[in-house]
Amino acid sequence: MARTEQRNPTSREKRARYGAPVDPWLRQSFTTTPHPIFIGICYRSLLLSVLLLWPPLTLAQTTAQTALTSALQSTPAVGLLVDVKTGRQLASVKATNERHAPGSILKPLFLAAALEQHEVLPQTTVFCRRNLHISDGTRDWNLACTHPQSDVAFAAQEALAYSCNRYFAELADRIPPAQGAAILAHYGLAQTPIPQSREQKELLVLGLAGITVSPAQIAVAYRKLALELDQAPAVRQGLRDSVTYGMAHNAAVPGMEIAGKTGTASDVIQGRSHGWFAGTAYLGHEEVVIVIYLPLGNGADAARLAHDFFLAATAPAPQSARELTVELFSTRTLKSLTVTPLGQQVEWAPDGLRLSSGTPVKQISLGGSFRVRAGPGDPQEISAAGRWTIAWRRDGLRVLLTLPSEDYVIAALNGEAAPDEPMASLKAMAISIRTFAMENASRHNAEGFGLCDSTHCQALRLGKARPEVERAVRETAGETLWFGGRRAHVYYTQHCGGMSEAAAGVWPAEHAAYLAGNHADPYCLRRSPAEWRARIDLARLSTIFRAQGWQTPSPISAIRVTRRSATGRAELLEVTGRGAPAELSASSFRFAVDRALGWNQMRSDWYTVSLSGVALEMKGRGYGHGVGLCQAGAWQMAAEGHSDTEILSFYFPGAVAGITPAGDGWRSVAGVGWTLLTTGPAGGLVAEGNAAWAKAQSLFGSPADAPTVEELPSTELFRQTTGEPGWMLASTRGSHVFLQPAAVRQNNGGTEALLLHEFLHVLVEQQAGEKTPLWLREGLVEILANSGKTGSEFWVAMPAKELDAALAHPADAAASRQAHQVAARMAALLCTRYGMAAVRDFLRNGVPIEVLNRLRKNSSFVSGHDFSRAVND
Repeated sequence: MARTEQRNPTSREKRARYGAPVDPWLRQSFTTTPHPIFIGICYRSLLLSVLLLWPPLTLAQTTAQTALTSALQSTPAVGLLVDVKTGRQLASVKATNERHAPGSILKPLFLAAALEQHEVLPQTTVFCRRNLHISDGTRDWNLACTHPQSDVAFAAQEALAYSCNRYFAELADRIPPAQGAAILAHYGLAQTPIPQSREQKELLVLGLAGITVSPAQIAVAYRKLALELDQAPAVRQGLRDSVTYGMAHNAAVPGMEIAGKTGTASDVIQGRSHGWFAGTAYLGHEEVVIVIYLPLGNGADAARLAHDFFLAATAPAPQSARELTVELFSTRTLKSLTVTPLGQQVEWAPDGLRLSSGTPVKQISLGGSFRVRAGPGDPQEISAAGRWTIAWRRDGLRVLLTLPSEDYVIAALNGEAAPDEPMASLKAMAISIRTFAMENASRHNAEGFGLCDSTHCQALRLGKARPEVERAVRETAGETLWFGGRRAHVYYTQHCGGMSEAAAGVWPAEHAAYLAGNHADPYCLRRSPAEWRARIDLARLSTIFRAQGWQTPSPISAIRVTRRSATGRAELLEVTGRGAPAELSASSFRFAVDRALGWNQMRSDWYTVSLSGVALEMKGRGYGHGVGLCQAGAWQMAAEGHSDTEILSFYFPGAVAGITPAGDGWRSVAGVGWTLLTTGPAGGLVAEGNAAWAKAQSLFGSPADAPTVEELPSTELFRQTTGEPGWMLASTRGSHVFLQPAAVRQNNGGTEALLLHEFLHVLVEQQAGEKTPLWLREGLVEILANSGKTGSEFWVAMPAKELDAALAHPADAAASRQAHQVAARMAALLCTRYGMAAVRDFLRNGVPIEVLNRLRKNSSFVSGHDFSRAVND
């Protein structure tokens, strides 16, 4: 292993070396006030700032209208952007006066008014057990809270961030009906009739009944609210926290401060839901209100569209690599862990964590490689390197691992790929997995981490991966899928059954052209037919429906499919029996059944149903939702000789793989006797490499294997691919040379001399034996690359084993340079005393102990001139 360091590492590279610290709020319990991370109000004014020719904060220059159109172009969403100061409309998409139930976006309005009227105080708390049932005489509402905590008391700020229904139902109880009407009128909204009962008032404050609004009305209301937030700091911070870590976290954009709220509601009983996002942010120096209304969706989907708008407005430089925080053992409740080599047993207790040493703590933070077992005798064990956090929760232990994104891709591919997966489909899946991870890195922010290790995100198999998996990840390093200048939303399914499904049929907000689906897939059917059967007792289904809070006939006499997608998959079911018939979405039905009976009970939504006595018989095909990349089809395409590019083009038509939206993926360029892998221009680097390779061979002979040089596009990707610190300029493993980006090399002495050094490592390593000490391999390269000159005239004594350790694991760039100088001196002494032919023999067979002893005793200085003669001899 060879490493070449930078002489003067920049502060950015030092940060890259040591990595970013875990955000302080991740270390806190959710029962405390989370650390407010600045991510948003400067964003909307950025769009307006372009119109005003204010210097942009990023490379892209675009208008508010262009950004909003780009964000919503493939969706049925309505969007509106308004200047807070002037009330002027800056942009709109699909403007409409249609009115719909607002859901939770009303909560900030009622909270601000209640605080102003002292109906509640900022510190007033409400205890929430999550469950909330309201019956208004016409309908029973099951309004269980979805925030991560239960059995906790919320004050105003956190209640708003987590959109706690229990808190706002009790807030409604404190507001007289006439005052509720006055609050709505104050914000330009009106409802009829005025609620008369407690239940009607609660549903009004929750935005579920008694009022409908248009996007324009919500924009007016939130502009009014924005002008008043200086007098309501708890509301302002609650809206910011909602985006930072709460229910609106899908709208978050790093580096921006956004304040906003989501809402989900339906206009008819058991109808399809719609979603809202309303909030404020700064674009440049001007504050704006943004409102997104999404038919056939939910608030989380609307928030994601707001996020897309913010990204389109600023077009931030895409990250090809980053750190990801994953919850491990995410589908289990842990009470005990064994951590090796820490040598500690970690036990859950009601008041915190208990170590085997007896020390009580709330959280344990570790760095490095550890093996974690879920309790004594438990078969599940995870081995991984990274930053570990073991935290106490009310219901058990939480285990978080922060690791490089490329290591995450290896673990996910290791978990998802078949044991006999061909290389082309491995690479296609690696790009898909990386795309999902980078696009969804904050998916679980509301729960205190980014991703989970279950199939909800991507199943992980941490630990040693087979070489083919590591190769697939290395050869696609940093590549993700892009479409229309933005990173694609990627989905994959185990087996599509021969026909891909449209993403909009599963996720209503997904209308991207590359996810349109509805095209035949002959490949997966050649792999296997993927047929399945299920039999479920009707009485058991009744129990499952009751547990979901659904109002369905009981007992059930029949279930039939009443609507199918264009591909034939079930979309809507009708349940009949004693009582009024009920309609259920097929996806909700499948998830409810699988959650209750096992996740492989119903393998997909593509099935037929029939009654057999008192049971429902189902015959289906395909495994999974059928959207995006079909893993069985990708396997078959690769087996038939298709490339990873062809596989991705088949399943995501129009999307391109690359490091950036330009589609600058990896390409191979032939040098004279060597190969360059790069994502950028190659001409100059090839010429420098040809000269360096020719000189290296003239100094040490021809190789057995031709080298490959991989030019990484970013320092972070260099760190993740090689495991080296950011101050290293290059690293060689066998015949594979990894380089820092061109800009980094140019600031640190150029490329030709660097390549000469690394090519010499390739030649030396091909002749080195297993017993050859590292100091000889490194020292020999140093003196060959520097024409026999060994640097400083000062000799620093260092034992051989200590020197090898210093070379393998230097504390910093200075320590690395010193170790290489000492290695060069020792190699120079060998060459001068014994000649190059003998040193080549030492390289193959190891340095004899008597030679080492003589070397240790010899303190004489060998001049560069003397050594040059020894090399030339």
